[in-house]
Amino acid sequence: MKSINYKYETLEELEKFSRANFSPNDHLFIQLFCGDFDKIKIASILHFLKLTFPKSVIVGSSTAGEIQEGHIQDNTILLAFCWLEKSVAKAYYFADVNFESGQKAATSILSKETKVCIALAHPFGMDDSEDFLKGFNSLRADMPLSGGNAADKFLFQSAFIICEDQILEQGIVLATLSGKSLHVNSAYSLGWTQIGQELTITKVHKGALYEVDHQPIQKIYQHYLGNDILHNIPSSGMEFPFIKTCDEIEVCRSLIGSNEDGSLIFSGHLDEGEKVHFSIGNVEEIIDKAAHIQEQINEKPVETIFVYSCAVRKRFLQKQLNYEFGLLQQIAPTSGFFTYGEFYHSKHKNQLLNVTTTVLTLSESDYIISHPLGKKPDVDGSTLKSLTHLVNTTQHELDVNMNFLNQYKMILDECCIVSKSDIDGCITYASEPFCKVVGYTEEELLGKTHRMFRPSDADPALYANLWETLKRKEIWKGIVRVVIKSGNVHYLQNTIMPIFDEAGNTLEYLCAHFDITDLIVKEQLIEQHFKDELTGFGNREALFHRLRLDHNTKLLILLNLIGFSEINDYLGYDVGDELLKQIAHFLMKSFNSHADVVFRINGDEFAVLLTSQDIKMISTARDNIKQMIHSLEKKVFIIKGYEVVVRINVGVAKGSSDEIYMQSHVALKEAKTHNQAVVFYEANEILKNKTKHNIQIIQKIKTAIDHDCIVPFFQGIYDNKQHKITKYEVLMRLQEEDRHYLSPYSFLDQAKKTRLYGKLTKIMINKSFEYLKDFKVDFSINLTKGDILSTSVKECLYDNIKKYQCAHRVILEIVESEGIENFSEITAFIREVKQLGCRIAIDDFGTGYSNFAYLVKLEVDIIKIDGSLIKDIDTNEISAMTVETIISFAQKMGYEIVAEFVDRESIQEKLLSLHVDFSQGYLFSKPSPIISSF
Repeated sequence: MKSINYKYETLEELEKFSRANFSPNDHLFIQLFCGDFDKIKIASILHFLKLTFPKSVIVGSSTAGEIQEGHIQDNTILLAFCWLEKSVAKAYYFADVNFESGQKAATSILSKETKVCIALAHPFGMDDSEDFLKGFNSLRADMPLSGGNAADKFLFQSAFIICEDQILEQGIVLATLSGKSLHVNSAYSLGWTQIGQELTITKVHKGALYEVDHQPIQKIYQHYLGNDILHNIPSSGMEFPFIKTCDEIEVCRSLIGSNEDGSLIFSGHLDEGEKVHFSIGNVEEIIDKAAHIQEQINEKPVETIFVYSCAVRKRFLQKQLNYEFGLLQQIAPTSGFFTYGEFYHSKHKNQLLNVTTTVLTLSESDYIISHPLGKKPDVDGSTLKSLTHLVNTTQHELDVNMNFLNQYKMILDECCIVSKSDIDGCITYASEPFCKVVGYTEEELLGKTHRMFRPSDADPALYANLWETLKRKEIWKGIVRVVIKSGNVHYLQNTIMPIFDEAGNTLEYLCAHFDITDLIVKEQLIEQHFKDELTGFGNREALFHRLRLDHNTKLLILLNLIGFSEINDYLGYDVGDELLKQIAHFLMKSFNSHADVVFRINGDEFAVLLTSQDIKMISTARDNIKQMIHSLEKKVFIIKGYEVVVRINVGVAKGSSDEIYMQSHVALKEAKTHNQAVVFYEANEILKNKTKHNIQIIQKIKTAIDHDCIVPFFQGIYDNKQHKITKYEVLMRLQEEDRHYLSPYSFLDQAKKTRLYGKLTKIMINKSFEYLKDFKVDFSINLTKGDILSTSVKECLYDNIKKYQCAHRVILEIVESEGIENFSEITAFIREVKQLGCRIAIDDFGTGYSNFAYLVKLEVDIIKIDGSLIKDIDTNEISAMTVETIISFAQKMGYEIVAEFVDRESIQEKLLSLHVDFSQGYLFSKPSPIISSF
């Protein structure tokens, strides 16, 4: 590659130059940079070049100045000759400069070996080089473009481009450079510094900029750059281009024209919503950047350098540009021109830049020749430099503060319910959250007063106090009710602050609202949740809430009305309801008229809770309670003409935790059982020991469940016809730490009063089904009423039946003493399991709720006669008669009969004489964790 730059003088001199340096068949890439607009002269040059070098490729443009060998030229025609030895140049022309032609170029002019395109575009009229770049990028954003828009010495009237021997006043010319050995590198320098605050482009139409920050663009220029700036638009505004960030680089947009409607034209797109700053040349940064580019280029293979620099830089920074171009010339021959916009490939795409110097380096050699670099010149202090530093430092401080303020404003706008009003109370601003709360748009609110939200029954004194506070220039705080657009009521906690000017006069009012409607409603719901609807006193939930508030000593009194249901049945529910209300008020008066100590916790049960605040009453509680009981039972309540008296049972406990509820409940139950007026838990050692024992048993059950110590035992059932054991009953045992087994009679009652019983049943089902899966025997599982009503227990049973396919072997024993005749759920369950193939046995028949009628309804298969009747059947005639009656009924109904507690031969002989089907007891089998034979 050979590169020589030639400044045109005459055709004769050009002919001498050409013959001395090139041969007719050389493949030359020639760029014409024309500061002389004499088109006849230019045409003659083009004619000569094409005639002399038929293999040459020629492109060019009009300029605002030329760059030759590191120096700025004016009004010349500069010819940049580049002799390509290994590469190929081709020129293409597109008459339209728009998105579609950019796409067309990307698909039609590039080859696999194309390394770069040099584009020179007409800048005026319908030609839009930035739109062209967007079209090109849409298909080939990876292919770098260099070059720029043609210029016309700041006349902004006419410019031209050159393609081969044609001088064109529209369109775009592209030269592709292709070759495997071609090295291409690019760089750019801006050196314009942002000044002033960030601005937002708010109105653009057909490429013309009308508004910034919703203000007319010329007004923005006047405000920030002074009134004189408009006297010579666009030239006067060129030094202060807008700057934005695009694809991670700063991009300037220089002012190049104005319209009669006040809009301005820039040499590149500015889109609505983009953020921009004014900018000004930074001498130090330009010099630093020039040295950086020189270092960057010096590390690459370079044989020629093309420079495309913005005309604005030439106008204001000639001294610095001579230094910048001189550094490049130290590396390789340099040529180029001053443009109305430069093409540059940034990180991800090609862009149109302004106010930059772009550099394109080419080399067909792989060698890197390191050149000595020039020293950075001393930069004289200047007013411009100092002012730039002052403006930028001041602006930085403002930006830091504005950044904080904007962040505060952002979070207020997004999250806070804020409104502003003028001194007359008219709304001037409403945040989006405020609009959402009240249901109006900001447009509907502006100009109105907050009075529009005031409910008709609002307290006038509240608002009088509000305005009096504000007129005193003080902050007002308070809670107000407001009626929103939907008609619903909201509660707002308001803080209203006057905003003052420099003289201390009130300019406006700023109001921060907090919507506390949910809190108010929750308080109301909590109050309702904690209140007994009938009496208005606290309910069960309120009592437990109070019990858990602190750990101070408390005294809890539980009262139950004896026979209250009879009052409802005979006198009516309205009388019963009124009696409950009067009793609640009686209790309140009995304990110092404190409403918060009385609770109605059940239909006919009340509670009185005395805390440390009532310490005197606690100390004399025993006497006070007895006196209260005496007074209440003596009192005659007159309700709807009826004289009503009541009797009560009372349980009392004292302590510091919510365990006192359980203790007082135990005391109340004891009082009911023994028909006592009052039982004090602390004074009854037997009751305390019983409670302690129950707690220990419950803990033992929990531990056994956690450590897998609940195990099934199996007791054989003897078939009196086959004379052998043919089925087994599954019995529960709790294995203790000493390896002994605890009978269910020791812990089942306690388990039934907790949520543990269902877990125990499921353990029995799972373990027994698993153990007996390979034994071809029938087996029975005990179920209580609670088990049958439990969804999880039933699911466990059904799952095991399905898993082991053993329904025909399963007998479900329902405890007869549970009183099941009134439960439709039980009968539904029995139908379900019988459909699966299971059989139903009634356990412990002959005790509890013995009833022959319900046996028919339940469609049972087996009756197990309770052991209390069997154990003395051989010696007790009454037991024998009872058993004979049951057997006679069962045989007539076709039920199988099992006799329990058979432990001696004399009983078995009696049972055989009565034709009992099966016998179960120690005579035949003791419960065991394993089945040895069957």
